[in-house]
Amino acid sequence: MPISLAGQDLLTGENLGVPQDPVVTNGYSAQFSWQPNSSFILSGWFGTYYTRLIERGDGNILTYALTFAFRDLGQDGNLLGLAIGAEPYLTHMGGNPQDFDVDVPLHIEAFYRHQLNDNISITPGIIWLTAPDQDADNPDAVIATLRTTFAF
Repeated sequence: MPISLAGQDLLTGENLGVPQDPVVTNGYSAQFSWQPNSSFILSGWFGTYYTRLIERGDGNILTYALTFAFRDLGQDGNLLGLAIGAEPYLTHMGGNPQDFDVDVPLHIEAFYRHQLNDNISITPGIIWLTAPDQDADNPDAVIATLRTTFAF
């Protein structure tokens, strides 16, 4: 089964038994981080990638997000993090006979790092992905995470 982005099977690799077309990509991105005080950080990014599949067509891929961090929430060393944005998605693919909708695949994430002591923290989190494979007909994906960090 070929891997695709918005159903565009032109974006597959030879390791899947599909001939691979040469690709040229120019990518541009901007990022920022602003900390108005010691307990809050606002960050974000925007990226656009202009892709040319040689002798096949041109496409554009976008990705962007805003993140919010709340330091020392509850006690020193804790951190609440929130993120909302879009996973990389194909906005158009010129020269490709396959039609597709531009269903923006949102990425919504929250985590809370609880500092148990100077050396150990535990971080539960949840990630919600809408429109996997850039297709709103696909069911949303929800991913639960649990990370334990040992720092010695």
